[in-house]
Amino acid sequence: MKYLSMKSFWGMSVVALSISLGMVACASSQKSAEPESAPPASKAAVQVFSVQVTGSDKQVRTVEKATLAALDFAAYYANPIRMAGKEETPENYAGKMAQAKLEDYPFPMLESLSAAEPAAVAGVSPLAWEPFSKILYAQTGADSLSQVLNSVEAVKWDEPEVFRAFQTVSKLWGVPQTAGPVEWWVEVTPAPWTGRKPFYGKLKFTSGGETAEVLNFYLTAEMNAEEAMNWARTLSSYWYPTLNTDLEPHAPGDIWPEGSTGRPFAVMRGNPMGTPMWVAFDVPAFRMTDEQIRAKAVADSLAAAGEVIPVNRVLDTSSTVRLETLAAMENSCPANEQTDKFRKALAAQMEKLPKEQNSWASADAKAEEKFLWFRRNANYLLADKISGQDSLHNPLPRMVELKKYLDSLNIQLLVVPVPVKEEIYADKLVPGTPADLCVNVNGREFVREMLAAGIDVLDLYPALMAARAGDEPPHYSYQRYDTHWALPGMLAAMELLASRVTQYSWYAESGAQPGSLSMKDTVVLREGDLVAHLPDAEKSKYAADTLAGMKIYKGEEPYKGGKNAPILLMGDSFTGVFESVDQKSGGPGSLLAYATGLDVQVATSWGGGPGVRSRMMKMKKDMQSKRLVIYMMTARDFWQSPMEWDGLQLN
Repeated sequence: MKYLSMKSFWGMSVVALSISLGMVACASSQKSAEPESAPPASKAAVQVFSVQVTGSDKQVRTVEKATLAALDFAAYYANPIRMAGKEETPENYAGKMAQAKLEDYPFPMLESLSAAEPAAVAGVSPLAWEPFSKILYAQTGADSLSQVLNSVEAVKWDEPEVFRAFQTVSKLWGVPQTAGPVEWWVEVTPAPWTGRKPFYGKLKFTSGGETAEVLNFYLTAEMNAEEAMNWARTLSSYWYPTLNTDLEPHAPGDIWPEGSTGRPFAVMRGNPMGTPMWVAFDVPAFRMTDEQIRAKAVADSLAAAGEVIPVNRVLDTSSTVRLETLAAMENSCPANEQTDKFRKALAAQMEKLPKEQNSWASADAKAEEKFLWFRRNANYLLADKISGQDSLHNPLPRMVELKKYLDSLNIQLLVVPVPVKEEIYADKLVPGTPADLCVNVNGREFVREMLAAGIDVLDLYPALMAARAGDEPPHYSYQRYDTHWALPGMLAAMELLASRVTQYSWYAESGAQPGSLSMKDTVVLREGDLVAHLPDAEKSKYAADTLAGMKIYKGEEPYKGGKNAPILLMGDSFTGVFESVDQKSGGPGSLLAYATGLDVQVATSWGGGPGVRSRMMKMKKDMQSKRLVIYMMTARDFWQSPMEWDGLQLN
């Protein structure tokens, strides 16, 4: 195996793949099952992280050494954000697991079963398995380990109608043997509603010596503070679709929460069940003293005051483009017999899904044409009148409010809703649907309503429909296993967006420098964010996708917009994917800067588009340099967003 540096290993594990979980080493080929009442095999358990609970909804997890393995385990193991809502007993659970004896457990992939932690894993660090298996796949091309572990979690105890997992692999230990192979042991934790305690087993599976090298590096190579923040940012982005995660604004090393002793480098907020909760990550090496924090705050304040150069702004008040777009949308997506047929078929398709299943696969499609779909996106296609929602969920008055505020500052607002994949590929979502049928009647009507209310809106739907016409399977305009677009779709959207920006009357006087940046092709290995939400038995069918990408450079350095950028691109994960995660400097902000010659500052809320407005309101000094705010977000959050559309806090 080509031995990787920490930088390249980190790049492959987080940028190319996703986030984390893990595994570890473990030994012993003992085949006899230990009795359920056996005493603990060893007290030399390895503590990877410590937890400081600071309330019913907040905790700080401290890792002594910032290895990827340790941070991954701290993020995944018994994380309340991930466990929320899983303690309630499913209505259709018959209790078969609760009645079973340990020796009768149906796990043919395990060589042994034990009620106590085996002596073989004493002194070995436990890891979360999912992230490590992704890293292993990226570096060796082997995904057999993940298939075996998925099969453990997929055991249904002859109760296939229960969607929720009966058990999870909560710890993985991997032990390199003298001859080279790695043996694997697991802790399996039954769901709370089964009433069973964790049990342990050895997998009937070993890995080669190449895996031992990857494992050792994963366990021992330490990250610096910047790499750790990248890890946290990427983790939040992948958990966002169903756990509604985001990173809170927080000075790394500062005390959090108030009154505690925690000094985390990152604070993650999650809201999977309608009640927010926070898990923060702390590494002693990244902490600063109170004096250093105060000094940094003063330095940041002085730097912020000196960096931002105010500009004289004049709004482009022309309504030509807006009215042309409005006219083009008239009767462009009428409700008719075909759209009614689509809605009924989609509703029937979703009715068959277990209520807790958030993702599902195309039926009867070839492997290269099989897509994964997201429940919330599908719900958006079945939406009623969007502007008819209650005041906390209706986006229209909030968009109007935002426009009035920015108008008062002479800053242009351009709203860019991103159509969901299910809208662009409706024919693959519901077989028999014409490929050119506009199925999102109420979503398209809401775009028209925003235009009619005087809001400048960039309509991406026609450009993305045109882009998909040029798809070359297995490469598409949206990622097959993910909620986000792929390069062809993103480029089509950015071409349209760049054209719109250059049409503003102030563009000629903006100091644009087209050609000042360079572009290079790259490749991204990305695990789709929808895979984790499939039934356990199906997850191993969808390996990470290899995607084409672009990376933008300013000189020799990857591009990043500064505070003096005349454009602020703000929004949800569509502004951050490929920009601040994956290959970086290749997302909408960088591509727009490359195309227009104008610097672009990016503000991303991974927790959803509605939340980024409050971040903008805290950027008052930065806003002095802005001519244009581009508000880009997935259109699904226009309908029943879990993040409410509250009013702007102007003070």
